Amino acid sequence: MGIETTITKVVDACNKLTETVTNQIGKIDAQMDVALGQFTAWRGSVQAKDINGRASYSQVIDLTGLSTNIFYPVWWRMPGNEKGISEIVISRNFSQNHELNPFNNNFDTHVAGLNLEMEGCGIPWNGDANFLTTKRISQTYRETVRRAQFGMLSYVRPVTGLKPIWLNQVPGTLVSSPQESGCYLRGGLSYLVTKSFEEPVKYSRSDAEVELSQAVTPEYEISWKVKPFAITATELGETYPESRMAYTLDNDQRYAVKGV
Repeated sequence: MGIETTITKVVDACNKLTETVTNQIGKIDAQMDVALGQFTAWRGSVQAKDINGRASYSQVIDLTGLSTNIFYPVWWRMPGNEKGISEIVISRNFSQNHELNPFNNNFDTHVAGLNLEMEGCGIPWNGDANFLTTKRISQTYRETVRRAQFGMLSYVRPVTGLKPIWLNQVPGTLVSSPQESGCYLRGGLSYLVTKSFEEPVKYSRSDAEVELSQAVTPEYEISWKVKPFAITATELGETYPESRMAYTLDNDQRYAVKGV
C-alpha cells in the first residue's frame, strides 16, 4: 500500500470520526436543551414544601377603590395540630397605592405601611391547640388593621328561619365565629398575604353582610355573617399600639399589673 493510499484512508477515517463526533454533539446539545427546559419549568413551579422545606403561599387582598373610612372583613381557617404552628403575615409597603391617591394627599408616597405577623393553630371548633397570637404589628403613617382575633367577630343570623338558632342565640348578636379567625382591614388599599397554609384568605368588598359559614342540623341552624365597619365603630375596638418586638402584645397582657 502506497503512502498516498494510507494518507487517504487516514483522512477518510478522520472525516468520518469528525462527522460522528459532530452528530453526537448535536444530540448532546438537544438533550441539554430539553434538560434545561425541564429545569427551568421546575424552578418556576417548585416550592419549599417540595424539597422538604416550609411551604409559603402568597395572595393579594384588593380593597382599592373603596372608602378609606371603612374597615372590611378578612378571614381564614388555619390547619390544626397536623401542621404544627401555622403562620400568616399581612403586609404592605408604606408607599403602595400612592398612584391612586387614596387619601387625597396630593399623591404623597407616604401612604400607609403594615406588617402584621400572626401565628396560630386550628379553629375554635377544632379539638387541637386552637390559638392565634399576634407576633408583631407595625403600622406607619396611617392605621390599616383592627380586631385581629381567633374566632372572627361576626353576627348571629338564621339560615332558613324554620329552625331554632343554635344555643338559642339572638339574631344580630355579635359573637366569635367558631370556624374562622380574621381581622378588619382599611379600605382603599391593597395588601399582601404571605402564609404557610394553602387554604386561601377570604375577604369582602361588599357593604352588605356576607356569610362566613353556617351549621344546619335536624335540631338547629345558624349562620355567621360579617360586614364592614366605619373607622369610628366601637365594634372594632381600640387602635393597636406599635409592637415591633416579638410577642410584646401578649406579654404585656400576661404581665399587666393586676388591680388590688
